[in-house]
Amino acid sequence: MRVVHLVESLGGGVLSSVLTMVDATPDIEHHLLTWPRRDHADTGDERGVFDSTGALPRRPLAAARALRAEVDELDPDVLHAHSSYAGMLARGIELDVDVLYSPHCFAFERRDIGAAPRAGIRRVERALVGRTAVLVACSPHEAVLARDLGHRRVVTVPNRALHVPDERARFAAPLRVVTVGRISAQKDWRHLLAAKRSFDHAGTWPAQWEWLGGGDAGAEAELREGGIAVSGWLPREEVVRRLASAQVYVHTAAWEGAPVSVIEAASVGLPIVARRIPTLESLSVPGLASSPEDIALRVAGLHDPSQWSAEQQSSLAFAADHSVSAQRRRLGTAYQHTPAAALILS
Repeated sequence: MRVVHLVESLGGGVLSSVLTMVDATPDIEHHLLTWPRRDHADTGDERGVFDSTGALPRRPLAAARALRAEVDELDPDVLHAHSSYAGMLARGIELDVDVLYSPHCFAFERRDIGAAPRAGIRRVERALVGRTAVLVACSPHEAVLARDLGHRRVVTVPNRALHVPDERARFAAPLRVVTVGRISAQKDWRHLLAAKRSFDHAGTWPAQWEWLGGGDAGAEAELREGGIAVSGWLPREEVVRRLASAQVYVHTAAWEGAPVSVIEAASVGLPIVARRIPTLESLSVPGLASSPEDIALRVAGLHDPSQWSAEQQSSLAFAADHSVSAQRRRLGTAYQHTPAAALILS
């Protein structure tokens, strides 16, 4: 079987998710096409696992022509489009192949745009339902949204850590508190700053805070000003190493798909403190907190070694639920169009 993956960048969580799919299905021939609509950091993720790689032109019409030519040449059994714009491109033109679509968080869940644009995006998504062979959701929450749009062939495929690391987080004081990702409105760096301010205001314990990643220069400056170190973009191996040397993983995103960074943090045994949003609730992420103040309180509570150890066990149990076998089984269902219970939710 031959699958072509269409992505929008060569870095970040979406490519991480695709790499796990490739790793889980070694019997499938995987090809990678990138539509680099804007500048993205290339985090150096391994692309040698793909049978071929290519890039589409940035301009939409040229990209559409190039995508059609690539599909004609590669003759895949399935085109798997990842994220909103790639999904619109792949489903918006006539292609002689079944298109699977992974939103990795529907764009109408964004909170940095108004109600009217969100409603417009929802209408576009609904209009493209008929051009979607299978909607591949990354969480039960996303699967529910997909069915509300009208999708009837929905498979929930769990994300997971690409490689379960040998490293294991250990308790130490002062706590090192880390988060991972692009510094952007979606990851809501202001929410993290507010949590740190609340933590500092309580003045109970010292802690070191670091953002592993990069992004908006102004936001980076404000984070540093607020006492949060910013690493810049790092290779995946270095991110995992820094996760394993930390004591707490904090996740403050305002909207999400199924963040691989949370699963990677859990896989090294890092206690999780995460903002309570529908996606993370549907995934049963441990350590959910409703406000910056609640995040600060949860972080402070992890200065107790016994509490830290209990939360570490919760993280490891959560990571174990996101297994390669479950991912392989669900992908097989999606790629083979198997009409089964898994097509309904998760």
